[in-house]
Amino acid sequence: MKKVLFIAAPLALAASLTLAPAASAAPDETPALACHQVIDLKALPAGTNLDLVYQAAKALGLAEVPTVIGAACNRSIRTDADSKNEYKNRRGPVILRTEEFARDQQYCTDSVSVDGGVSSIPGIGHPEVPGLMVFGSGCTSEPNPLIF
Repeated sequence: MKKVLFIAAPLALAASLTLAPAASAAPDETPALACHQVIDLKALPAGTNLDLVYQAAKALGLAEVPTVIGAACNRSIRTDADSKNEYKNRRGPVILRTEEFARDQQYCTDSVSVDGGVSSIPGIGHPEVPGLMVFGSGCTSEPNPLIF
């Protein structure tokens, strides 16, 4: 009987952790943007020339190496169910999603952006996109709190 108790308690704990709502690392006041493309630079194919991306981000004033790029980020969206934050300063912490109710998001502790008109992401070879391009650093992928 004691063996059953020792096995059941850890299993119950594991089950409760998997059913717990997803927590966001992003603070509630972090602005969020809907982007046509959100590109995780760590997930690009080997051999991709990222030097141009790094140079562009540095020229815009990003202190660290960018880890995510958002392209055509033309619309502010809710961070969570209660927020109405806007990305006004075009720098600082930001959340990037492909849409408001996308399954995942990228939370970046720092970012800089440029209104590129119609431009392509330097060094990556993706098609041109209109609008705001965001270079984010210190980014982590996490579940979108609006759907969990």
